[in-house]
Amino acid sequence: MAASMSRWLMLFLVLLGSFRDSSADFGSGVSRDDDLLLPYSRARVRSRRDCTPVRTGVREHETWPPAPATRGAGPPEVRTFVSYFADRAVAGHLTRAAAPLRTFSVLEPGGRGGCEARRRATVESTARTAACQVAQNGGFFRMDSGECLGNVVSDGRLVSSSKGLQNAQFGIRRDGTLVTGYLSEEEVLNTENPFVQLVSGVVWLIRNGSTYINESLATECDETQETGSFSKFVNVISARTAVGHDWEGKVVLFHADGQTEQRGINLWEMAEFLLQQGVVNAINLDGGGSATFVLNGTLASYPSDHCKDNMWRCPRRVSTVVCVHEPRCQPPDCNGHGTCVQGSCQCTGRFWRGETCNELDCGPANCSGHGLCTEDGCSCNAGWTGSNCTEACTNGSFGDSCAQKCQCQNGAACDPAHGTCTCPPGFIGDLCAQECPLGWYGPSCRNHCECEHSCPCDPHTGNCSFSWSPAVTSLLSQGKQCFRSLQGTVRAGGLPLFTGTTWLVLILILVFLLLASTVLNVALLRGSKLERNRHLDGDYAYHPLQETMGPVAAEE
Repeated sequence: MAASMSRWLMLFLVLLGSFRDSSADFGSGVSRDDDLLLPYSRARVRSRRDCTPVRTGVREHETWPPAPATRGAGPPEVRTFVSYFADRAVAGHLTRAAAPLRTFSVLEPGGRGGCEARRRATVESTARTAACQVAQNGGFFRMDSGECLGNVVSDGRLVSSSKGLQNAQFGIRRDGTLVTGYLSEEEVLNTENPFVQLVSGVVWLIRNGSTYINESLATECDETQETGSFSKFVNVISARTAVGHDWEGKVVLFHADGQTEQRGINLWEMAEFLLQQGVVNAINLDGGGSATFVLNGTLASYPSDHCKDNMWRCPRRVSTVVCVHEPRCQPPDCNGHGTCVQGSCQCTGRFWRGETCNELDCGPANCSGHGLCTEDGCSCNAGWTGSNCTEACTNGSFGDSCAQKCQCQNGAACDPAHGTCTCPPGFIGDLCAQECPLGWYGPSCRNHCECEHSCPCDPHTGNCSFSWSPAVTSLLSQGKQCFRSLQGTVRAGGLPLFTGTTWLVLILILVFLLLASTVLNVALLRGSKLERNRHLDGDYAYHPLQETMGPVAAEE
């Protein structure tokens, strides 16, 4: 009995060891890469000379607008199927994921830097590192060197470029637009709305709800290949994978188990199946022994490659991986202005807004058009102040924060931004300190007075009835140019009436003249009297009149 128990225990340990070995091979064992499904001859990998690179311009492709933003994308919907294709039972998986901008990624093999290092890794190991809920193998690669082929953009980083070679592409741009089809190098490198995820396949399966395989055969240079190789790639049954999107803008991953020429489906059957599931656009990804489906970090497909011992099946070490994960913020750091919480950016600061915390919003007024919204609030333009820049500078202030004082005079308006003076009518100068010259009036003193006798006018209004100050009136009087009156001209006599000051001056002049005349007359009188007295005081001589007048005419 003891010997029997020992034999059973030994058998159990052997089986346990075998199970552990098989599990290790299943999860991370090295496959023999024996189930090859190449789009071109195995002896000849497609080279760049097979197609002319398209560097610039717009190539045929379809775009799908991003779905409305939702905070809760929810987990991916994974369906397992066993369907019959031409009497062949085929098992596989169909996955749908909402909000692909936040839930879908293209991963490098083994993590960041895998394409540059030409690394190959199983889908399981890559998916576990990235916490993928669902993962499948992605684009094609060189079996001998591990080089990633085609265009690869992983989380916004271009890690592999086709240099314009034409293969079917599937990608997501920064704004969430889904892109399927062919792209020039210029379109791949677009920076206005760059790709955040992009992977290359071979054969555009479905375009805008219709099968597009025949058109792909022509576009992807079938005539340059060895006879029948590309056609066989399309028509042979094998394990297959694809990626695309449906009418709701959800990303769709497809996987079907198989083994080349023995079980599985061809591209026509895969396209028809996807059309029945409401897929709008889709491309074919790497298949055959590369076809791998991983669910929550665990292999969930049946590999077609044999392990090294040829007894078990082992998943192939592949290149890129397409991954569906929990919603992530895009960009992950919320543009440096927020924190990613369950796939949604929680913006920090008072004024950062938007799905990715990339918009500054200072409230409904948003600085009222008189300032710039910053992360600290409104930064008002010169001449404006207030929390929303709604208040213009007042109380003779101007400039940034209304910190400078205006120097304008005579009631001039001060520009709140630069402090320049806008003079009222009748004043000129930088500070409006100078009154209009005589004979000019109005704004900037541009208008000439039109008063009679060339008299000056009101420098503000041009009114000719303006009463000048005494000093100006005296100046005009001395120049004998223009004599003003209080009432204007006497209508009856037409004589001018003088101002009180003018009358006073005239009276004083007349008084002065009267006094001068009196003094002169007095002087003349006194002079005459003195002369007469001088004659009376001297010796007189009598001269008869006859002697004076001559002899008297006696005869008369």
